[in-house]
This record gives sequence, C-alpha cells and structure tokens, in this order.
Amino acid sequence: MKIDLNLFVVFEAIYCEGNISKAASALNLSQPAVSHSLAKLRDHFGDKLFVRQGNQMRPTTVAKNVIGDVREALNQLHTSLYQSQKFEPATSRKYCTVSMHSSLEASYLPYFAEKLITESPNLNFTSKRVRRSEIETKLASGDIDLAIDILLPVSNNIMHTQLTKDKLVVVAREGHPIFTGKFDMQRYLSQTHVVASARTTGPSVEDYELGRLGIQRKVGLRCQHLLSACRVITNNDMLLTLPENSARMYKALLPIGIVPLPIDVPPLDVHMYWHKNQDKDPANCWLRNKVSSSNI
Repeated sequence: MKIDLNLFVVFEAIYCEGNISKAASALNLSQPAVSHSLAKLRDHFGDKLFVRQGNQMRPTTVAKNVIGDVREALNQLHTSLYQSQKFEPATSRKYCTVSMHSSLEASYLPYFAEKLITESPNLNFTSKRVRRSEIETKLASGDIDLAIDILLPVSNNIMHTQLTKDKLVVVAREGHPIFTGKFDMQRYLSQTHVVASARTTGPSVEDYELGRLGIQRKVGLRCQHLLSACRVITNNDMLLTLPENSARMYKALLPIGIVPLPIDVPPLDVHMYWHKNQDKDPANCWLRNKVSSSNI
C-alpha cells in the first residue's frame, strides 16, 4: 500500500507538539490539513494513534511503537537530501565510478587516485571499462559518474572538457636498430608491429589514423594491455605505437626507447565526459575537479 511520506512528517509533529494546532503552526499548515493527514494515518495503521486528553493528543501504544522508526527514517531522508546539496569529501562514503579506456587508465588513474585517497578516505571508487558506444547511456543512467576517453561524438545531453592533447610515438627495445640512423616511414613499415586493444577485432586508434592516409602495416601480435605489449617488445624487434604519455610512463619501468611516429597524424584529444544532469551535483563537481587538476 502506497503512503505519502509527508504524512509521517505530520505524525512526528503531532507526537512532538502533543496538539493539533501547535503541530499545524510548526509545519506552517492549516489545522484542517493536519487533521486530514491524521485521518489518513489512522486509516493506514488501523489505529487512532493519538487520543485527546484535554488539550493534549496522547500517543497510543501503536504510535509509541513506531515513532522511533519514523524519526530514524525522516532523519535519514533529511541527511540524504542535505548531502545531495552538499558534499563533504572527508566523511563521504559515496560510490563513484569512472569509465576509462584501458590505454588511459594506467596513465591517469595513479595521479588523481592519490588525491581521492588523501582527501576522501572513505570514498568507494571504481574504474571500469565501458564500450564507447555505451558511454552516453551509462552516464545517463548513473551507472558511471564520469568517462575519460578520446574525443567522441556525443549528444547535447553529455558535457565534456579536454584534459590533454597526446601524440602517437613508437617504442622499441633498447638497442633496437631504429634508434640508429634515420627513422622514416619506410623503416616503420618494414618492421612487425604489436597492437594493444581491448577489442578482439577492428583497427586500433593508430591503424585508423594510418588507414586514413592509405597506409597499412604488418601486425604480428595483438594483446589486451599496453603493459603486456611493452614487455613483449623488450625481447624482440617488434614495434609498438602508443600515446606519448603512456610511452614515457612505461619507459621508466622497462628497457625501452621512444622515437617520434615518422608521419604527421592528428593528436589524440583526451576528454572527460559527464551527463548534464550531474553538472551541478556537488560530488560530481568535486570529482571532476580532482581529475582536471591532476598533472598528467
């Protein structure tokens, strides 16, 4: 049976004031309106709830039994409504989910995760991979709070801002022949390449850009993660093409070198996306600020 939650506000006011007129005054309602609400409550509970004794309305046993739960529920509702208008990072236990492409997570997550852990130690944060075709739907449903990815076609319901511009570079094992002499497109295409992509088929970002220029390279291995790909090339002469930010991060961990991609392709614009309904949400604003202020 459905019941108007406002009736419980009236119930608590009558219990607290012990008088219909005083309850009406406290709620800024008319006395008939409060009496009408009480009638609905009595019908719902099948009990009088309050019995008149002189000028006082005394609670019945049923009213005494439920007042604790009613007050707790109203308090929780009030807290939830308050927190929806104000976000306190230090004490919040909010669940936040950000979608990041697998090639970007290792580069971005460590930088802003440190801020999240320091400033909001009770925050429950999840990084997950969402298909690019589903990002707008997931943002609209609230399944994810933010998305970090390359520039994507989205509707006016999705807001976004550019985080960085990245360019594609080529990495190879230390001592690879490409680090001596001129590294041009002919040498690039003469080598076998590794592709790192979460998708099992279809062109990678770099192959898409090369394809637009009518260029096709030989791919000898396809794997899921950039770290795996970087480790693979340390033991052979295969090349890996990836964003420069990621390349520099992996170079600090592995014996690999970096050279520019020997052809001009558009830079990779990395954007942060959120739904317009979350634009003014305090928690979402705070999270976006942490991501935007991270020095990638």
